[in-house]
Amino acid sequence: MNRQDLNVSDAYNFYTKFILNHSRDKKRVYEEYGFTLQGGVPSKDWEVFAAILLRDRAKPGDGADLERHEVKSAIRGGSFEYQYHKKHGLDKLEEDKTVDHIFIERSRDYSDIRVWYVDKEALIPKFDQWKPELKANYEDDNKQRFRRSVPKGMVRQKGTLLMQVESGKLVPPASNQVPRP
Repeated sequence: MNRQDLNVSDAYNFYTKFILNHSRDKKRVYEEYGFTLQGGVPSKDWEVFAAILLRDRAKPGDGADLERHEVKSAIRGGSFEYQYHKKHGLDKLEEDKTVDHIFIERSRDYSDIRVWYVDKEALIPKFDQWKPELKANYEDDNKQRFRRSVPKGMVRQKGTLLMQVESGKLVPPASNQVPRP
């Protein structure tokens, strides 16, 4: 992944307007009426963010999120979940081997994010490990989904940090090479 190929400025602008500020505005309204903000930013928002950053596009149909990338997001401290549905699960698993993967780690309030790139080759052994488990899972007619996770430690070990935001501010690339825990 070449940093010059990234569209960091436009991705950061999208993040600020549609993820960070929207979440803050929504939280204020919720709190005004006595509600706590639960849930999160829709996965499509993270997919659009990644498409802008990577100069990629949505992939039509089932399978990977983008033409060249699968996008996963998780709250800091969690892991990145992959979910395979009974009807297309095996095809999706095989397709996950053909695209690179983007992992977005975020704080609960969305003010801190880290965007990691992991080459598809680094994840193929994990997907190969899941394949027999996925097949066995669907032998039970009642099971509709198969879920597995990629731990953050694996993402950090095998990945490249592409972009980092702290307290809503973009961290320059030279500063984001070794993120704090």
